[in-house]
Amino acid sequence: MMITRNLPVIFLVLVAMFGSIGIRASATDTPRAIAALGVAGETLDAGLHDRVEMLLRTDVGLAGSQFRIQTDNAVVTIAGSVPDELSLRRAMELAGSVKGVREVRNAMEIGYPKL
Repeated sequence: MMITRNLPVIFLVLVAMFGSIGIRASATDTPRAIAALGVAGETLDAGLHDRVEMLLRTDVGLAGSQFRIQTDNAVVTIAGSVPDELSLRRAMELAGSVKGVREVRNAMEIGYPKL
């Protein structure tokens, strides 16, 4: 009988404990939290650079494209050349899909095949 009376209290305590864990984990994904990392932001930028580069270089639809990627405070700038507008859009979408990227800037050129 004592257990059944305390069950709602135990349940509320568990919800409060585990609920706050989820809130803390997601708080580091906000742009303000990313900017507050300071020196650790350089490590974050290096990781973003590597993930974006891997995605772009391994995407079959972007074969033949050349990329130069820069990251600064979770802002990714993609330079280089792509064969067409569709490839340009694809590269921008892929880079933007990487968790932690706040913005993607385009510095790519569309290179037409030489005759």
